[in-house]
Amino acid sequence: MVDEEGPVDDRLAQELAATLTQAQDALPAADPGAIGTIRRRYRRKRRQRAGLASLAVAVLVLAVTLTGAELTRGVPPAPPADEGARGTIRVWAITQPGTEPALRKLVNRYNRSAGVDVDLTTFGNEEYKEKLREVGSPDGPDVFASWGGAKLTRLASEGRLVDLTPLRDEPGVGGRFLPSALAGGVVDGRQYGIPMGGTQPVVLFYHKGVFAEAGVRPPGSYAELLSLVETFKARKVTPISLGGAQGWTELMWVMYLAERIGGPSTTADIVAGRPGAWSKPAVAQALREARALAERGAFGADFASTSYDDGTASGLLASGRAAMQLMGTWEYPTQLARNPDFVAGGDLGFVPFPTVSGGVGDPADLVGVPTNYFSVVAGGRHSAAAVEFVRAVASDDYLDALVADGEVPPVADAADRLRGTEHAAFATSVHELVTRAPSYGLAWDQALEPATATALVDNLRRLFQAELSPEQFAAAMAETG
Repeated sequence: MVDEEGPVDDRLAQELAATLTQAQDALPAADPGAIGTIRRRYRRKRRQRAGLASLAVAVLVLAVTLTGAELTRGVPPAPPADEGARGTIRVWAITQPGTEPALRKLVNRYNRSAGVDVDLTTFGNEEYKEKLREVGSPDGPDVFASWGGAKLTRLASEGRLVDLTPLRDEPGVGGRFLPSALAGGVVDGRQYGIPMGGTQPVVLFYHKGVFAEAGVRPPGSYAELLSLVETFKARKVTPISLGGAQGWTELMWVMYLAERIGGPSTTADIVAGRPGAWSKPAVAQALREARALAERGAFGADFASTSYDDGTASGLLASGRAAMQLMGTWEYPTQLARNPDFVAGGDLGFVPFPTVSGGVGDPADLVGVPTNYFSVVAGGRHSAAAVEFVRAVASDDYLDALVADGEVPPVADAADRLRGTEHAAFATSVHELVTRAPSYGLAWDQALEPATATALVDNLRRLFQAELSPEQFAAAMAETG
């Protein structure tokens, strides 16, 4: 058998001789006799043309083996890829700008001691909802924070997350967190999210100085809140700051009103997608009350263009231009970062959401974010290192750093950690609200599937701007399934 370059056997012989020469050059301490033996064996076999192919394979394997053995003599075996050369773990989290010191400290500590670097990127609320669509893509994260809910359930059910149940079962990890906090990271009995942030119920913040000047007290009932709206309007103060440029801020009003009127089953029906859930009397009344607040000027004239994510809404409260704001308890560290004098001066107060006359909901029930969770994306190059990073959220250093930031970690010994700290008064009050709450529902926009949640916040903006009636809102949401 020949080709244009000559007999195949001759070409193989030439290539083999070149390979042997290269192998010999790579063996500075090799025994020359070994190579000579190989050459003589080869020359004898070359005359046996029928066996040439098998000889070539054998000699090449031997040459490579000798070369590799000599070159790696004294060098330790290469570690697995996950523990080897320094790489990078991409971590995504949702935090308000300037309010992630504890997480930054955790990353810095990890990077000083681990063989893999952590690259942390944080996002605002609305942006993050869109970014989460990239989880599992080449541009996505290795570790990401979430609120739990439908997004976490779907990713876990699709096999795209690492099962963290073994980590949860370690006494030093799962044993530290409240069962209610761990429950939000469970899908089909397995743990896919580990609590990584403070518990964040929604409460009614108010400016103590503004209230004192008006000679009024914070509301205990919804009727009292409506009366305060008129009081502050008469004083040329926006009664309630609302970052209506983001629809999730408006959702807080509808959620709490629906819960106070109809009880926790109202939220349960919506999250479960039960037929008629959006048309239940409690939801219909909540929609009417929320729209009526906007129409009577409770949120001021410019709420639809006011942003929460850029700090404008919080600034209205801090400056005294607004009297109240319904927001998650992340507002406290946000104000610490953006308006520290407001907090230091003792003017930031809060009360639970008011009761609603005739409602069946327990006044102690809460809605908001029981906690945020870290999950690990399956198939990452450094998945074992990523799990180790997640384990660190149960460390004393990290939990104490959360407390120092004004957050309330959802751990069994929170009261002891909070005692005597700089923000003990606020944090202890939040902890007491959480421990007393008969029900603590996850915010609807996090509990629902992403497409439904997007429709929800879009329709809420239209409702609050009088572009949809409560009935049209309910019909539009029913169409989303």
